[in-house]
Amino acid sequence: MDDKLKQTDIDLCQKLDGTPDTTDAASASHANSQLPVRPTTGRKVALGAKKHFSCAIVYGPDAGCVMQLESLTEKGVALLLLARDDVAALESQVLFCWIDDFGSERKHFFDFRVTMTDGSRVAIMVKCNKKLSDEEFRAEIACIADQVSASFADRVTLMTEAHLDPVALHNAKLFNAVRKPDPEADAAIRAAVADLVGAVKIGDLIAHTGLAGRGFRSIARLIGAYELDLQTPMRIGYDSRVYRRTV
Repeated sequence: MDDKLKQTDIDLCQKLDGTPDTTDAASASHANSQLPVRPTTGRKVALGAKKHFSCAIVYGPDAGCVMQLESLTEKGVALLLLARDDVAALESQVLFCWIDDFGSERKHFFDFRVTMTDGSRVAIMVKCNKKLSDEEFRAEIACIADQVSASFADRVTLMTEAHLDPVALHNAKLFNAVRKPDPEADAAIRAAVADLVGAVKIGDLIAHTGLAGRGFRSIARLIGAYELDLQTPMRIGYDSRVYRRTV
């Protein structure tokens, strides 16, 4: 495979428990919006297809914005990317024109293009792992990657379901589900950990505050916001131990 097409340039198996500060679509959302911002993509996604998985997720601050996805792997990659603190913006279905071996112009839609907090951009192809055994397929995606210039992206990455860490994915789903603030509960949890030394079990912290489910959601939200951290990388639960992050 062409050297320019790097697998795991964005390592989704590392600990991914942050949330991005901004997204392109979310920036258009007003604080008082009641409906999420519609997706902006290079092509229409066929939701509701009978032969493969498709879905739409809502992410981001306030009312959020919609992202349409055409596979379960795409959904996983999107959630993991949104959970990273080094991701500044995430685009989906981004058009790229390339020239095939016969000199014809063709269109390819990158599943994602990520803008990192350092300003670099990564174009991401999301494919089924078994397709990598197809030499013709590998040659085509390598040809596409080789034609990507710095004006479009700094590098190209191929992701498959084999790159999705199940623990990180579980937590990323949780972060997105609890993204909307609960000011009262969040303030109570912040106060409870303000003088915390060392780590505390999530269940004990919830019992101390008496917030029950609201407390669990708030703790998960603060982990996702990098205010708290897990002592040991694991699925977030009542037995997980967390500690307060210091700047």
